[in-house]
Amino acid sequence: MLKKLFILIFITASIGVFGQGKFIAKNAYISFFSSTPMEDILGESNEAVTILNAETGEIAFQALMTTFHFKRALMEEHFNENYMESTKFPKAKFTGKIEAYSKTMLSAPLADIKVTGTLSIHGVDKTITIPAKLGLENGKLAGTTKFKVVPEDYGIAIPSLVRDKIGKEMEVTVKANYLPFGQ
Repeated sequence: MLKKLFILIFITASIGVFGQGKFIAKNAYISFFSSTPMEDILGESNEAVTILNAETGEIAFQALMTTFHFKRALMEEHFNENYMESTKFPKAKFTGKIEAYSKTMLSAPLADIKVTGTLSIHGVDKTITIPAKLGLENGKLAGTTKFKVVPEDYGIAIPSLVRDKIGKEMEVTVKANYLPFGQ
């Protein structure tokens, strides 16, 4: 009974906190994964930033290309210099809106949602709709998604010499734990 009372008090308090303005995750996790019979490629960053507007359901996400790390330094070098051209195209961005958004999503348990917006990679903008999850997880506002991206759709050329080592699609994973903006 005491546990249920604590949960009820916590949820009630959360509604008041989550009803305010904007939320931010300054160290969101983002990765991309490619698997082929020859080699698996995993690039990971814990330095992405995402902002969620609690009033409108608009969401923005940004990651610097140079913050992705790989198991081998040579992979990281090739990623930044040959594929992503990180000096010319330093970041990936997404701006969009949660479909059928309601503020109650911010105080409910983690649930399936869809987000539609523009993904900008390598100087190319594409409108996409991605499946995601948003809501309370372990008492914190969390958002996650997993979707696929085709590098060629974003003008990223894969040289024929290494084409068999890199999958045609990259699986992108994003995990963010939001705090009220200003904390």
